[in-house]
Amino acid sequence: MIVNLGKLLAVSVVSVIFQSCDGNSNKVASSAEEIKALPLIEMSSPKDGELIAEGTSVPVKYSLPEGVKDVDSTVISFNGKVVSRGTEPAVVIQTTGLKMGRQEIKIEAYKGGAVAAEKYSSISIKSANKPTQYTYNVLKTYPHDTRAYTQGLTFDNNILYEGTGQKGESELRIVDLKSGAVKKSLQLPSDIFGEGIAILGDKIFQLSWQEQRGFVYDKRSFEKLREFMYPCEGWGLTTDGTVLFLSDGTNVIRVFDPEKLIEISRIEVYDDKSSVAYLNELEYINGEIWANIYMTDNIARIDPKTGQVLGYIDFKGLLPKADYGPDTDVLNGIAYNSHTGQLFVTGKKWPKLFEIKVQKK
Repeated sequence: MIVNLGKLLAVSVVSVIFQSCDGNSNKVASSAEEIKALPLIEMSSPKDGELIAEGTSVPVKYSLPEGVKDVDSTVISFNGKVVSRGTEPAVVIQTTGLKMGRQEIKIEAYKGGAVAAEKYSSISIKSANKPTQYTYNVLKTYPHDTRAYTQGLTFDNNILYEGTGQKGESELRIVDLKSGAVKKSLQLPSDIFGEGIAILGDKIFQLSWQEQRGFVYDKRSFEKLREFMYPCEGWGLTTDGTVLFLSDGTNVIRVFDPEKLIEISRIEVYDDKSSVAYLNELEYINGEIWANIYMTDNIARIDPKTGQVLGYIDFKGLLPKADYGPDTDVLNGIAYNSHTGQLFVTGKKWPKLFEIKVQKK
């Protein structure tokens, strides 16, 4: 069961209010009704939600509302840290070294030791650098099961694992690279639409799409060890050997603790123009997260420390038109063999899996 924490907290707060003050609920309710919103400080710069390149100096300009004059001081905070304290109606915020995505700005005007007016706003940081453009060379071609609606693809100790999707067809598999034959498989429940997979230690982790259920298996036996929940759709999954990275179809990659299986942080992904959504299958390769961008021929190379898109690989034309069948779907599936340095890509219900080499355009 998924617990709605917002509702739970709201109920708890109401309960505390009406059980405090020796049971005098009327008095507490009356006090709550007297609370009024503070006047809003006007911000002329930056605009709320403005998209700004990392490294840009951002002037914060504001004016106090009518009726709030001669304040003692104005405090400006950026991401929870005070950056200015005084009475000057402007300050400059530096964005060098910031992670991509939303950054919080708060302005509070104090008078007589209390907050007399306030303003909450935000900006979003995008990359200051254009992503490097890459193309590919095919080194070798292998057969791939056209029944496999590929959702996850990864190597572990030279063994190729694949997770497939579609309700009633979703599986976890070990696949023979040379023949494409399924050597071992586990059928998921018929109501589960399988998604990305990752291997960490002796465990395999597998997501589902909209069911918000994840599965943990013993790597050798495929025995299910446990299930876990997450409050989003599940798309792609990978690991750096310490944490799990989960994509949900947006521009956000969620970072999960693999033991507690709870979200511990997030990565917002941006290039030099905007946020990059539809992040799908993931693979961790030499300090980068590589992500299929759903419904495109592109794979994004992402810095997991900042969320910056470092480059795009264009796989247009990888699968020849002659190999398309009635069920052939989009590019999806990245597998890196860290033992050999080999890189493989495929697609949903593709007849081929390709060993490729990436090069700059």
